[in-house]
Amino acid sequence: MNLFSCLVYPKINVFLKIVGKSGGYHLLNSRLCLVRGLHDVLCVKSAPKFSLKGDFDCPLAQNTLYKAWWLLKERLKPALRSRVEGLQIEVQKQIPAGGGLGGGSADAGVFLREVNRHLDLGLDLEQLYQIGAQVGADVNFFISGFSSANVSHFGQIVQDFKEEPLEVKLSTPPLKCVTAKVYQAFKTPTAFNPAWASKTSPELLKAYTAQELNDLYAPALSLYPALKEHAKSLDQNYLWFFSGSGSSFFGLKGGA
Repeated sequence: MNLFSCLVYPKINVFLKIVGKSGGYHLLNSRLCLVRGLHDVLCVKSAPKFSLKGDFDCPLAQNTLYKAWWLLKERLKPALRSRVEGLQIEVQKQIPAGGGLGGGSADAGVFLREVNRHLDLGLDLEQLYQIGAQVGADVNFFISGFSSANVSHFGQIVQDFKEEPLEVKLSTPPLKCVTAKVYQAFKTPTAFNPAWASKTSPELLKAYTAQELNDLYAPALSLYPALKEHAKSLDQNYLWFFSGSGSSFFGLKGGA
């Protein structure tokens, strides 16, 4: 029986500043915005036993959707656990892996939010956030349902930011950036200007360069020289920026 189907949109990082480390993980401040025009399709059905289908690029145990399902199942009391033990999850992937668009986190976050709602699991937002924080960075943003948000700490603290939806053009080169390697290549934490948290995304994008806004842009360029060539080929009618740890660029109309 079909339980629900929904579109899952990617995110971009308008800014991403790394301000320190704690317990071996990087602390950050970032603005995340949903981007329309590209999406995965998430379909969830009831079934005799659990299954997960999709064009994924990792083993099952490392899949964010699988982690989300497992942690949710373990969190529930036995009376509710049976509702999620037999789920057939299928994802039609369009969001590219290794593109800095949060595709895996998006699928996991939307799954947690929607399965909680459709199966009446009764978890509040804070409980969903606790699960999301265990699944991975950015998952809580997608649980939130916000179109734009300021996120902090390891990415699990999410604050809604009210602004008009951001319209950008995406460009993803045919290469995958390995998030862990890009973070490892980043060496010196930077200061975060708290005034950025109250500025709209267009204001920030028109006032600062890609390298000023994203601390991971320079490390990604050093690890993946092909990114430089791709950046040179981008439409000059747009102002171009770098999302997350890459490899995707996003453009705001109004370039040279």
